[in-house]
Amino acid sequence: MKVESRLGKGLSTFFENKQKEVPVFKNPNSETEVEQGDIKYIPVGNIVPNKDQPRKNFKEDQLKELASSIEKNGVLQPILVRELKTQPNMYEIIAGERRWRASTFAGITEIPAIIKELSDKETFEIGLIENLQRENLSPIEEANGYKKLMNSFDYTQEDIAKIVNKSRSYIANVLRLLYLPQEVQDMVNNGDLSYSIARTLVGKENPIKMAKSILKGDMTVKEAEDIVKPVKKNETSSEESNELTSELISLRENLSDTLNAKVDIKLKGKKGEIVIKFNDLSELNNITTKLNNI
Repeated sequence: MKVESRLGKGLSTFFENKQKEVPVFKNPNSETEVEQGDIKYIPVGNIVPNKDQPRKNFKEDQLKELASSIEKNGVLQPILVRELKTQPNMYEIIAGERRWRASTFAGITEIPAIIKELSDKETFEIGLIENLQRENLSPIEEANGYKKLMNSFDYTQEDIAKIVNKSRSYIANVLRLLYLPQEVQDMVNNGDLSYSIARTLVGKENPIKMAKSILKGDMTVKEAEDIVKPVKKNETSSEESNELTSELISLRENLSDTLNAKVDIKLKGKKGEIVIKFNDLSELNNITTKLNNI
């Protein structure tokens, strides 16, 4: 698929030739839109967040800090919105939800915005890119953003790597975090568990127990990396462990992404098998078609 270069450049394209700094409102008592060039002042109550916004966690203390800055300096960059077709005079945020939320904290009645006509695909891509550029996403939110691009908009890992200016191996490593149990993912989202530590838990037995041990200080990251599944007693010492290597995990995930199906790789020594799972005959037919096209 063709990746639009405009999106790869980030948000700057949408703000070319616009004011660099904009006061937060012209008339604090106004409840109507006030047009100023390509920027409109929209009542904060006429704006709704995007339900597909990649960033799900907004820390209240950080929003309050931003709100204090807005009270003092105003909103220095307009947010980006699109008009809701089903609701007149209502707008959905494309980029700038933190600024909008902080403005409501600050008691601001209107916020500067640029209105664009964008598709669902473009809206999600821009929202993801903005959050990545501002480093506001947790690794799990980042991974879910990449996953949605792949599942909903048919992006490959290569496409995503070009858009966000990262290596393909980085994209693959972030996506692997989604194989962790939800409890461990929550630890990452809350900032309790770092990305580097979470990576060591992918593919390990009892990752929840290991994560809790690391957080309590009962286990070091190195010890977590060294733990592998125990070798069965009837296996000779010359046989390899059935623990998947990072390369095999990456291969499994790439195959799963390609087939849009759950894929397992099972090892026994140097031998093994690939198991492709499906829920019905329709899914099996789709898998078969994709295999024939590889």
